[in-house]
Amino acid sequence: PVDTKVVIVGGGIAGIKAAIELQKKGIRYTILEAKDRLGGRLHTVEGKNGKYDMGASWFHETLKNPLFDEEVGLSKELNFYFNDAPVKYIDRDGEIDPMLGIDPIMEEIYKFSELESYRDLDEDDSLYNVVLKYLRERKNILSDEQILKASQRAREVELWHGTETKCTSNKYAAVDNCGRNAMALHYDKVLKRHTDELDLANVKLQAVVKSICRVDKGRRVVVTTTAGDEFEADYAIVSVPQSILHLEEGSEGHIEFNPPLPLAITDSLKKMHYGALGKVVLEFDEVFWPTDCERFSVLASPPSGFLQAIKTGSEIPDYPHSDKPKTWEHPVLFVNMATTQKIPSLVVLTQSPLTDYLESNPQYAWEYLRPMVLKLANAEQVPEPINVLVSPWTQDPYQRGSYTACHPGDDPLQSIIAFETGFGNVRFAGEHTILDGTGCVMGAWCSGTREATYI
Repeated sequence: PVDTKVVIVGGGIAGIKAAIELQKKGIRYTILEAKDRLGGRLHTVEGKNGKYDMGASWFHETLKNPLFDEEVGLSKELNFYFNDAPVKYIDRDGEIDPMLGIDPIMEEIYKFSELESYRDLDEDDSLYNVVLKYLRERKNILSDEQILKASQRAREVELWHGTETKCTSNKYAAVDNCGRNAMALHYDKVLKRHTDELDLANVKLQAVVKSICRVDKGRRVVVTTTAGDEFEADYAIVSVPQSILHLEEGSEGHIEFNPPLPLAITDSLKKMHYGALGKVVLEFDEVFWPTDCERFSVLASPPSGFLQAIKTGSEIPDYPHSDKPKTWEHPVLFVNMATTQKIPSLVVLTQSPLTDYLESNPQYAWEYLRPMVLKLANAEQVPEPINVLVSPWTQDPYQRGSYTACHPGDDPLQSIIAFETGFGNVRFAGEHTILDGTGCVMGAWCSGTREATYI
């Protein structure tokens, strides 16, 4: 076996940062990465109009984001853009009139959601059910149109979590950001700055790990790849996505731990889930849509009979479920690249199950999104895109989605404590292992520092 001090399983930003910190202290390491590139969900691609981040796109929580602070301090130019300007809200009827007063109703819904989560700390309903409860309780002081629009605006959080509100924990649905969000231009620069620090002789690509065994009474670790290569070390840092740790034996990417992981970790994994935030890039020859906003939030349509059900207290009708989602069944977010980067492109954010459908059927992406583009452009006809790019995350066997998401009843704190505690000399890093910056690049990056410091 190859002898080293630390084996890092997974070459995303968490694993890379851990390696850099170990290297600074003269500690030998080997990174084993299943894919043919480093970076994980930091993945910038070249289109016809420019570059796009298909995974992580923003520096979140910029008031307390050490990675962002480092970037600002190091860069001679600003490699980011604050695209927090007003959002246009659009549904199948066109642009929603701001005078409808939906914004203050949304503030009230979020406060109602918070109060509900405190009302019984042991109970955790879905955000969807809590919004329905609000609408039923307040129906007499809301107009019909306010009920319909607010019910759909409440689904906006799906484009944060990557899951439908029916699957989103009410307790953990609130998105409370500490500072503005800066869009990276682009994350490939951040990634290159980090990989340039690595000794690439210590990086093995297309090295799929199949087992991690603690040997010599737990003093050593042997990591074995599917190719049969063995790496022996004092420590392993496991920085694969949380989704990989959920995999059943026999699934591609599954890692066998011997001895098995402690119950603290395996039980906590039963109380955590994984979202699927996806992206579609639509590139055009010219801009034919408004440039007086930086984002178009395109709302879904409520199912037929929704308003009547709210007013009468009868059962809420559901969408007809099919393998092929229909336009207007799911909200999506269009990022207006004509304002952020002065290019004729739209970047569309989607959530599960729409992400799964579009990523497995990229040929249908334009067909699905075209009616929405017609509405946001307020046009009868729009040109065909010159190029369509679709993210790969749900179809990538070593990724299987985007980042941590909480379903009703999940306990992220239990999970984070278990991963931070680790399993002796088998350590864990990644966005799912840290409280500050869960689901974010910054969180993954900080967790890499934490584990290197521990070692």
